[in-house]
Amino acid sequence: MLSVAFGQAKYYTDNLRENILRGIRQKIRRGELSAKAPLGYFNEPRLRTIEPDKKTFNKVKEVLRAFATSEYTLTKIQSKMFSLGLVGARSGKKMPLSSVEHILKNPFYYGHFLYRGELHQGSHKPMITKKLFDQIQQALKDNGKPRKKRKEKKELLFLNFARCGECGYCITADRKIKKSGREYVYYFCTRKSKIQKCQQHRFLREENFSEQVKENCQKVSLPDVWRERYLNKLKIWENENRQTSDLFAQNLKKEISAIKTKLERLTDAYLAEVLELAEYQQTKNALMAEKKTKEEKLSDFERKGNHWLELTRNWILEANQAKNLALQDNFSEMKNYLKKIGSNRRLAAERLEIDFKKPFDLLAKLPAEARGEAPSEATNSIWWTVRGSNSRPPHCKCGALAN
Repeated sequence: MLSVAFGQAKYYTDNLRENILRGIRQKIRRGELSAKAPLGYFNEPRLRTIEPDKKTFNKVKEVLRAFATSEYTLTKIQSKMFSLGLVGARSGKKMPLSSVEHILKNPFYYGHFLYRGELHQGSHKPMITKKLFDQIQQALKDNGKPRKKRKEKKELLFLNFARCGECGYCITADRKIKKSGREYVYYFCTRKSKIQKCQQHRFLREENFSEQVKENCQKVSLPDVWRERYLNKLKIWENENRQTSDLFAQNLKKEISAIKTKLERLTDAYLAEVLELAEYQQTKNALMAEKKTKEEKLSDFERKGNHWLELTRNWILEANQAKNLALQDNFSEMKNYLKKIGSNRRLAAERLEIDFKKPFDLLAKLPAEARGEAPSEATNSIWWTVRGSNSRPPHCKCGALAN
């Protein structure tokens, strides 16, 4: 009788397990996460869904946006969360760094969720976009402990501006006062690397540093005459046929439809036991992420339309602003400007090198004679035919700058 009772209990628990798993799979198909809601959301008991929490939703959103700026470390973002009232559920103290990192890596906040290593599209309200989520992941990779900004009264103008081109450590500064009362500021590598022995022992005076900053600012400058010519060309583009925009949207929809077809075929291949579980999950996660990116791209394009024209206009005006900053010898603004448009600022062999972002890198590659104010046949050929000077997106087929 005891064996019969055990057998009935085992049968009941097995059936209960299968029914629960069946219900979980059904919820996942509907895009509902069958688990505790992450921070910023709560489990709705009546509807059995996950809804935004009015008390913490905007606070978590603010934290995610702040970390995407790459100005915060995990420790600083932990303190910011504590100041906003986002604390541990049981302890009431600061959240552990592992929990903070889990929040920053959770795809639930942009509309997807992971279940047993597999990425699924959720039906809940997303907190951020996929683009912002990618920026957060990049910030996690580049995460470092930024030095505190020095006060301007110390006049160490280019402190925390560049890194050593050999060992990658920060460039620091030192002020020397001669017996005559004259002050000199020197910039040099901290040489704190314990792995690599840095050979950069020479100092760079602030005057020479300033000249190189000005030189790099002039590299990405746009003369006034070409600013006007490019702005006039933009006006022509605004009046041209906009049918290409509709074609671009149709192509995006076709690509999204193609990804959906791939997902269906991938599922069929997994059910037919052609693929292993790990391979299936890895491929599906990549396709789901690509699908979400293209859907957001299509949504942004339908909402903004020919927003690229405004972006191109802003680029023209910013490039022209670099010329004015160089003429005014405003080194503080030039430093901030180069930080904005350039990355990997490094100092090696007393030379400052900067990797400029697109499309400013196009200006940096132009010869110096192209930046003259007086247009000539040679400069016309350079500015109108430079590869990539057409800043329009690839979907636009209207007249190029060279026309």
